[in-house]
Amino acid sequence: MQNDGKVGPGSRTTKELAMHSPLTRLPVILLQVHDKAAQQLRNELQVLFENADQTLFEMADKAQSDTDQSLFFEAMRDVRLKRKSIERGFLERLFDAFIRLTLPDVSEPALQVVPAGHAVFSLMADNIERAQVTNAMVTKVLSRNQLALCQLSTRLNTLSCMPLDEQNNPLGPAMLCEYFLQAERDQGMDIKVKLIMLRLFDKYLLSQTGQLYADANQLLIATGVLPDLSDRESCCAAKADIHAQELPGAGEDASNLIGLLFDYISDDRNLSQPLKKLLGLLREPMLQIARRDQNFFSCDSHPARRLLNVMADAAIGWDAGANSCNDPLYRKVEHVVLQLARYAGNNPALLESLLHDFSMFTRGERSRTELLEQRTRDAEQVRCRPAVQRNPVRSWPSPVLDEQAQLGLLLVSQLRVGAWIELQEDETTRLRCKLITILEPDGTHIFVNRIGAKVLEKSRNDLIVHLRNGSILLVDDRLLIDRALESVIDSLRQAGGE
Repeated sequence: MQNDGKVGPGSRTTKELAMHSPLTRLPVILLQVHDKAAQQLRNELQVLFENADQTLFEMADKAQSDTDQSLFFEAMRDVRLKRKSIERGFLERLFDAFIRLTLPDVSEPALQVVPAGHAVFSLMADNIERAQVTNAMVTKVLSRNQLALCQLSTRLNTLSCMPLDEQNNPLGPAMLCEYFLQAERDQGMDIKVKLIMLRLFDKYLLSQTGQLYADANQLLIATGVLPDLSDRESCCAAKADIHAQELPGAGEDASNLIGLLFDYISDDRNLSQPLKKLLGLLREPMLQIARRDQNFFSCDSHPARRLLNVMADAAIGWDAGANSCNDPLYRKVEHVVLQLARYAGNNPALLESLLHDFSMFTRGERSRTELLEQRTRDAEQVRCRPAVQRNPVRSWPSPVLDEQAQLGLLLVSQLRVGAWIELQEDETTRLRCKLITILEPDGTHIFVNRIGAKVLEKSRNDLIVHLRNGSILLVDDRLLIDRALESVIDSLRQAGGE
């Protein structure tokens, strides 16, 4: 018989046989967790693809060029054809990840998960934009559901042959994103379409992970797996030793480290003055927390760290010179600060309560803001469209750009939808606003304030001038404590090197 080029059973690796053999069986408890999760994820994928068709159709209808319109219509057809294959690839990878929990001798896992602390997945190292989108999605899940995920990892660790944390947990957001990205990559899609599908994945699947983790934890509790697990006994505690290597002497030098963190916060130009003033009042309470609980430095899901992060994130749009005293968000942050002013570091339940309450408040504000942003975006697109129709775009030869012009375009290219900027209007006035859309063909950038109302409109050429002369600065919207710790660690390493 002629060899058709397929790999025969005799040449397959032990790992492949173990993972794909019909005799492979998961332990009953793991099988129950997998099956429950797979059913929920399958349903959510179906909802995702049902909405993908409508989303792509709407984008084709609003496309600014025939090229983009053709791309979206082609993507609709492509997604319909590849839907089943992507769903199947996603669920197969989910099952493989659960199988690997039972294989102590697997040395090369099929999914290479980047350790915590790396900003970009290996799968997406060649695509910065996709990495940024995915990292933001994962961070959002971790800030919302990390305690439940940490407890799930701790319980699964009792059944697993490999150590687990929230990064390599088969149901963690990092792994779920990897399943979806690899399934998409196998089918081949345009980068624009991949980014659209990622956002739909965030909206229809990752937004439901709270229920996913609650169900998985409940199944494990019902079968007797760590039914009395407390918040402080989760996987976060297991990470303390690793991070302690990066912050030597954290236990003895908590006071110095907290001092360095708050020195960074007081000098951080990305924070508005009203927020700096309020957060500065938390130096002593955070010192009490850090002295009692070294997880403050080592665990990114620590409620005190998350509380600082969500307050900084919510207030990113505050103008430096704005009168904030009557602002609902200002009053909410002030309330949290006053609640913590006399905190002695011995009541974790209070931290969780304040975190939950503040998160619910900001969730409501964010929903209202997103609605107004969409209305602003739609109004600007309608306003721009008649001008585009009266003056159809002609095909002109691309101008030859000198070095300075190329530098200017490079600066503007850093401005992506969702980015915050700060404009120095005069010696005393600064305007902080967010880019919500770019209207082509003129490259008009539309900016809104933190409640979603339009406050600024700039052409691409105007932005080039502002960015080059420094009157517009990009705002760093990464998590506050992560930025602060990164700066502190770098300073300590440099001091040690000297």
